[in-house]
Amino acid sequence: MDVSRRGYLTRVLVVYLGASYAVLEITDIFIDQIGLPDWFFPGVIVLLLFGLPIVVATALVQTRSRQAEAVESEASRHEEASAAGAWTDGESARTEPATHWLTWRKAIVGFVAAFAIWGLVVAVYMTMRAVGFGPVGSLVAAGVLEERERIILAEFQNNTSDPLLAQAATEAFRIDFSQSPIVTVMDPASVDQVLIRMQRDPGQPLDAELAREVAIREGVKAVVDGEITPVGRGFVLSARLVAAQDGKVLTAHRETARDTSALIGSIDQLSKKLRERMGESLKTIRANEPLDQVTTTSLEALRMYSQAVHAADMGNNERAIALLEEAVAVDTAFAMAWRKLGIVLGNIERDRAREVEALTKAHEHRDRLTERERFMTLGSYHSAVTDDNERAIAAYQSLLEVYPNDTWAMNNLAILYLEARDYRRANQLFRRAVEWDSAGGALYYGNVVTTQVALGDFDGANLTLERFSERFPEHPSAALSAASLASSRFDYETAREHVLALREAQRASEFWQIGTSFQLAQIAEVQGRLAEAEQYLQEAMAVAAAQGQGNMYVGGAIRIAFYDVMLRQNPDVALDRIAAALERYPLSSLKPHERPYGGLALLYALTGQQGRATSLLAEWDSAVDRTLRGDNGAEEAVARGVLALSEDRPQAAIAEFRLADTGPCEICILPLLGMAFDAAEQPDSVIRVYEKYIETPWLTRLGENDWWALAGIYERLAGLYELNGNTEEAVRYYNRFVELWQDADPELQPRVDAARRSIERLSAEPASAEAGP
Repeated sequence: MDVSRRGYLTRVLVVYLGASYAVLEITDIFIDQIGLPDWFFPGVIVLLLFGLPIVVATALVQTRSRQAEAVESEASRHEEASAAGAWTDGESARTEPATHWLTWRKAIVGFVAAFAIWGLVVAVYMTMRAVGFGPVGSLVAAGVLEERERIILAEFQNNTSDPLLAQAATEAFRIDFSQSPIVTVMDPASVDQVLIRMQRDPGQPLDAELAREVAIREGVKAVVDGEITPVGRGFVLSARLVAAQDGKVLTAHRETARDTSALIGSIDQLSKKLRERMGESLKTIRANEPLDQVTTTSLEALRMYSQAVHAADMGNNERAIALLEEAVAVDTAFAMAWRKLGIVLGNIERDRAREVEALTKAHEHRDRLTERERFMTLGSYHSAVTDDNERAIAAYQSLLEVYPNDTWAMNNLAILYLEARDYRRANQLFRRAVEWDSAGGALYYGNVVTTQVALGDFDGANLTLERFSERFPEHPSAALSAASLASSRFDYETAREHVLALREAQRASEFWQIGTSFQLAQIAEVQGRLAEAEQYLQEAMAVAAAQGQGNMYVGGAIRIAFYDVMLRQNPDVALDRIAAALERYPLSSLKPHERPYGGLALLYALTGQQGRATSLLAEWDSAVDRTLRGDNGAEEAVARGVLALSEDRPQAAIAEFRLADTGPCEICILPLLGMAFDAAEQPDSVIRVYEKYIETPWLTRLGENDWWALAGIYERLAGLYELNGNTEEAVRYYNRFVELWQDADPELQPRVDAARRSIERLSAEPASAEAGP
């Protein structure tokens, strides 16, 4: 080949390779932006490879053709010269004309036709997929599934010798599937609630048959089940989507993994194939990070995580915490395990420091989370660690834009609205969560009741509780909510009946025995039966001591000591009681963030021990980081306010109590604020604050303040109205006080007798026309 032909061919190849690169780049953009199938790119590469020899051949032919044309042109010039008498050698220099069957025009037309046919194939495929036609049609487009349809994920069938491998594979599959906006995987906790209603053991493996039973009961159309089988050193993983009613296989796929290290990646591919067949956009599937990058590369850590999730769903929080601690020890960047650890610790209000650390770790490694988990982590981190509720709200709102039926996001966002006292918006979100997840919405039902009461809708709250009890007849939270609803309407006998029924039903549960002891103590406290209340608290304290929970033991002692101060007017007994508790569990033996600094400071201030109260507040400030307090400084402000009251500084107390007026409960600070106004000799403000406290509905008011404050508020309002000359209101509040404390302990009966005498005296007087403020 001469130099000119070689140079021409080189230029042609350079142009072709450059054009091929541009075509591949455009193809890649189309695949990402439009969501074309994965096989479109290899098809384009094949076409370009087939085109390469055609380009080379065309270049060679065209080179020869040009040379032939040049020779022919030279021969023509020789003929013209001969005709003019020019000398020749007598021989023509003509050559045969070049062959023109392979031209650039034909090559270009061929390329265009080939790519057009390939594009047509892809267009037909995409059309069939979009309309749900044929074997490639999406199940959503075909009407087999609705968009955002609920599905149930059964536990993978385990054909290996590793009993935990299938459980880990199932959890990994669930994590990847949870990223799909086309379907919603039913939460395991919701499935457990259905199993309980079916009188089946929620701890048993959810195999394909049982998953179908649950699906049929709950109106879920389809179940995903899978299988993991060893093949040599590797595994074959399969998954299929099955119609719940008749067991018909709607679609099935399989993947292979060369060994355990490749297992997570294979699960990722298997899940994505199933999601594509269901109808999820290829664009959104590709937007998800690989599963091993958003979970963990350690199968061992994933095993522990899957076991922890199951333990938490079954209420075994201690085991869940231990497993999660092991998982993050194996993979310190396992963000999902860090987040779950923080949530479990927060739910049981145990080890605030570890909770903050876990959520902070999850936040630091949030790039290793799925999009959903990333938003959930941001919400948890900002609400529980930084107290930046605006950013937490933004995170949950962003999550709901992508996954509008995510009930956990609805619930957590609603809680933030509740914190902001936007009860109406919180109620709407809680109700949405119930409607979408009626199977596992026990938590949501209770939250709906909370917001309905806050809005004054007691009839609606009763209806919600009826639905709650029908849906979850044995769920302890239903009885607890019923007791709270009764006590929020000052019906303590009904509340007591509900708590006693709960106590009997949960007699095997240590947790609920402690909880019901506190509930029964509160009901006895508000009615002035302090000896009975103390007995219940002593029972709870004994259990706490047996469990080594010194902070709970000291907290119980502080509560009883408040009886001595606020109701029995016996501060010396209160101080002796606290001294005995602290001798058994010194503050130094407790974790700094678990030490009851606030309660002790309150008690010491109320008993005239201002120096000790001030010292405790200073120690609290230096020993406990503010991020570990979790109440935005409200408890500390309350303690400072009570200290100011004890030092006869009512205006300072009022300012501190206003600072403490945060969180969802708009009446919780009012009893103390009324006391401060009373000390400041502002009776009109006292009446206004106390009236608001009584008239404003709140579900958990008994446990917040009624247990110690309600009787005194009735008594004080009656006295203030009597001073104002408003006999009618004075009698009304004296009557409410007498009714509340009619069965109070003998030591409190002198106050009841005094109220009865006031009622007799005022009732005998002419009614006053003067109205209260």
